[in-house]
Amino acid sequence: MGNSSEVQYDRYYGHGKRFIGRVKELMELDRWFSNPEAPLTIFSVTGMGGIGKSSLLSEMLSVARNQGATAIWMDGRSCGSTPSVFLEYLSSTLGLETMGTDSRTRSLSLLSQTSGQRRLVLAVDNYEELALLESWFMEVFVSKLPLCGVLIILASRPEPASAWRTHPRLRQRLVKMPLSHFTGEEVSEYIAVAGSLNKGMAGTIARMTDGHPLGLALAVEAADQRRHIPLSEWTELSQMISARLLLELTLPRLHPMVEVLTLLETANQELLASVLQTEVTLEEYNVLRRMSFIRSGPNGLALHDMARLHLLRDFRQREPQRLQAIRLRIAGVLKPLHEQADPHERRQITRKMLLLCQESMLQHRKYADVSADSLFSPLEVMRAEDLPSLQKLLQQWCEYSVEPWQAPSYPAFLDELAHRYPEGIVLMRDKDGEPIAMFITVLVHRESSGMLSNYFPTEMQECFTPEELNCDPDQTDTHFAVLAAARDDVPGYKREELVGYMSLDRLSLLGEGARVILVATNPHLKLFLQSIGFRIRRTRTRLCDVYADQADVLDLDLRSGQFGDWVMSLLDPDAKASGVPQRASGVDRLPWSERDVRKLLTHLHSPGELHEYAARVSNMADGLQLQMHVLDLLEGRVHGISQQDQMLLYAAYWTHAGNPTAAAQACSMSRATFYRHLRTALNRLARVL
Repeated sequence: MGNSSEVQYDRYYGHGKRFIGRVKELMELDRWFSNPEAPLTIFSVTGMGGIGKSSLLSEMLSVARNQGATAIWMDGRSCGSTPSVFLEYLSSTLGLETMGTDSRTRSLSLLSQTSGQRRLVLAVDNYEELALLESWFMEVFVSKLPLCGVLIILASRPEPASAWRTHPRLRQRLVKMPLSHFTGEEVSEYIAVAGSLNKGMAGTIARMTDGHPLGLALAVEAADQRRHIPLSEWTELSQMISARLLLELTLPRLHPMVEVLTLLETANQELLASVLQTEVTLEEYNVLRRMSFIRSGPNGLALHDMARLHLLRDFRQREPQRLQAIRLRIAGVLKPLHEQADPHERRQITRKMLLLCQESMLQHRKYADVSADSLFSPLEVMRAEDLPSLQKLLQQWCEYSVEPWQAPSYPAFLDELAHRYPEGIVLMRDKDGEPIAMFITVLVHRESSGMLSNYFPTEMQECFTPEELNCDPDQTDTHFAVLAAARDDVPGYKREELVGYMSLDRLSLLGEGARVILVATNPHLKLFLQSIGFRIRRTRTRLCDVYADQADVLDLDLRSGQFGDWVMSLLDPDAKASGVPQRASGVDRLPWSERDVRKLLTHLHSPGELHEYAARVSNMADGLQLQMHVLDLLEGRVHGISQQDQMLLYAAYWTHAGNPTAAAQACSMSRATFYRHLRTALNRLARVL
């Protein structure tokens, strides 16, 4: 790589996608290959979603292979949360890259055989997902690698942890590569490569996309394919991706595959075919792979995060019932795969299954609200420098969660936990890297139980037997959930939404066959947990009560391999999966008829009159709660019925109750058309209830 001119880096990569720019970053790679000593080096590639991190990794690996190096690509989302799972994934990836059939030990031995003549490039995309392993990765894995012949490339949204920047041995080997939008020259060069765009259109695209690589790629692709898309739509590409634009860029026969990818993080050709119950040809799969908003990796294809978010919103708004049917079909395919998977594959499938469940957790949102579509980075383990911010979060939490006499013990608990078991504290950050929320869970065994019993003696006695508290650390399978705390001043998000995002992430711990248990006093938390399958029982004493709120013990036990059954019970509450904790019911429920729903809705303004119907709906304690639930459905805060059905029912039974003429006018329909559509809406609501 003696010639390092900019032209050298303007090329096509991976299945015909264009690669332009990133000259400085590729010149760093050039310098490393030009150095005969090839010292151990870590590239940290960081930047916002759609900025081109994965594309740069792909190009760097291609260059490395052309230079004769062994080049490995790993996805942090599949690396697991333990060293053994990480090493198993690395071993299988090494074996595939070298086309070897040796044992794991032999494959991993390649790591110790590197030199200036025998180089290894190891790229980890979505590195932020390795939060639980970061200390081990730095202090054990990287430290055991040879000091020459190895290049590690880490791609993540956030900047590298300060531990990398201050590490006595590794800080000199760290090369930071923050990616930014394309320059005006790079934008022009990218558009010029398309070849068929006139100067006026090229100028419009350059201005409207603001150099955002993914937005630029989509705009050029739209023009390149001669799609008749109004230029006005391109004005949004620098900030968001239009679902309509994405669908128009895709051939109609590929739409079902895009819909499946909208609900899955990744899917290969076989999984797409299994879900769609039809053949997915290699030609179709390759056409998908070449689309600008789809990336490919060892585990298959994936939509760019922002593209998936906007397509999901569009799908949810247009066809909520078909969306739910596809969710059920995907879960049915994933369930046996989860049961048969090895540890690192099971973790990936767990994430996919929980994403499917998100809209099944919307019933009780006053504690944890998972309805907000978010592009937050995944949760990460706390760092030592985060402790002052976390203490402030904890102080705010104590003000509204515990009695004043209980609060003084919590700061000392957080300090000790951060020192002994920091992996139990995961957090969310804002765009500036400041912690805005934290979730604390602790694995219970004989070493951690002493600390927990020191701060929470009554809770430990309520939740655990002496034998469970004395469990061997290698045998433990129970997480004690301590607290979830979040700021209430984050622009665009409520505290309940931040807690909901963290709760959904932490439920992934159950996919490995685990139990979670806690003592709860917040009535909204109890309703939320019961609605997703937690069992509840009274505490034996009243010592854990807070103010007027009674304490209860709640747990979800999936240690017998019931994760798949639990997911199916969330997606389809009517399915009777044996051995799975069922949603609290209390009574046998009759199916709702159109007449039943009409009678219920006529009393919508009178919670007292709704009390007799409450027992027929899961987890409804009284008429007031039922009224709020129905209004959530009609006002779109809970997904379940289409926007048209929401409009019809809301007009007929809330804003213009008793005045069908006014209701029909509000919906811009004749009375005959209004009544016809209203009856259909009532039947759909009956199925939801």
